[in-house]
Amino acid sequence: MAANLPSMTGYGEAISVIDDREWRCVIQSVNSRNLDIRFRLPSSLNALEIPFRKVVQKVMLRGKVDVVFSFSTLSCTDNDTLNATGSFNSLWVADFCRAGESLLEALSWQSSDKLQASILQSAFLQRDAFAETQVKIDCVSESLSQLLQAALSKHFDSRRQEGEHLALDIIARLSIMEDYMTSISEKALLMPEVFRERINIRLDAIIADKQFLLDPARLTQEVAHLIDKADISEEIVRFSAHITQFLSEINDQSPDRKGKKLEFIVQEMLREINTIGSKANLLEITRSVVEVKNELEKIREQIQNVV
Repeated sequence: MAANLPSMTGYGEAISVIDDREWRCVIQSVNSRNLDIRFRLPSSLNALEIPFRKVVQKVMLRGKVDVVFSFSTLSCTDNDTLNATGSFNSLWVADFCRAGESLLEALSWQSSDKLQASILQSAFLQRDAFAETQVKIDCVSESLSQLLQAALSKHFDSRRQEGEHLALDIIARLSIMEDYMTSISEKALLMPEVFRERINIRLDAIIADKQFLLDPARLTQEVAHLIDKADISEEIVRFSAHITQFLSEINDQSPDRKGKKLEFIVQEMLREINTIGSKANLLEITRSVVEVKNELEKIREQIQNVV
């Protein structure tokens, strides 16, 4: 069964010619604990934000989402007062970029093409970057709705592909942890004999110093008590069960939110491995515990980006 782990990070872009204008819809998203949608529309189309927002909310459950609509004219007619840059407030954008350059100079930062492009991109995320060009909503609303759907489709494909990469990485790390847990289980079988040897060594020193006899039955009883306190078999079983549950969630094809549930499972796995580390006082097991916790931390970072 294919993994189903949609990411919150994605990018989708769609272009369409509507009424002699080339319209562009760009949707980009990053991870966030909740759903935060921000729209950038020409001011004359602000009335479309509410219905368009509802469309996005149906397909996005979590994440910080930016939806930007922009257009440029393909040709000018007598009735079209727009020029080649008329879809943008060129003067405002220029002032914004000059202010950014001034800030870089004030901070003694070296200007570069990358920084200039970043400033320009920031400018176009502002409503003031769009010219106050009047566009008749009735004439374009249906076409823009279709453009939004096309961008959402590409955005979903982008998130799905990112999620597939996340799933492959997480599954590989779960496999590594299973190997470590197998090693821990094998080493746990040696714990009774190791504890017995440790106690014998210490008691031999005490007996040699105090010169009294030790009851073998009492020694066996004490060793059994220590082994019972240090038993990690239940924690190992629960940890393995959590791995199985984690894989089941990844492969579940339902559209439900998975990120928070996976975070909870990772938290439970950390609880079990911490208990194993505190109970099993063996260097070999402690080393494996450290490696398992390292893999869990990497998985935790990955699922921060899962819907």
